[in-house]
Amino acid sequence: RGSIAAFLFTYPDGDLSQPAIKLRKVGGSSLACVDDPESGPRFGADGFHAPLLDSRSTEADGTERIARCKLGPYYERRADGSNSIFAPGESNTGTYLTDLKVSTHRTRSRM
Repeated sequence: RGSIAAFLFTYPDGDLSQPAIKLRKVGGSSLACVDDPESGPRFGADGFHAPLLDSRSTEADGTERIARCKLGPYYERRADGSNSIFAPGESNTGTYLTDLKVSTHRTRSRM
């Protein structure tokens, strides 16, 4: 789904007692959020990906909690130049998620 109004939030140092930082969608509205039923939601082609349990799997093996992130082409980088929403010391290529919150807005269609 495309939307120039899309955004991600991050706590760049991992301190949840501090205000979150909003990272806006850049580069047009395309690929703001891709809902891939086989691999989970993607924000940008490679911006943030949180894989879900593969529908072909019979049980969780832990890989469904490993998220990846590379900001830049689809979502703005942080003010410090980092291209990740993860805290220092966490890997852009695979960080274990303990919590994921997703907010959406449902619109009413008019007939």
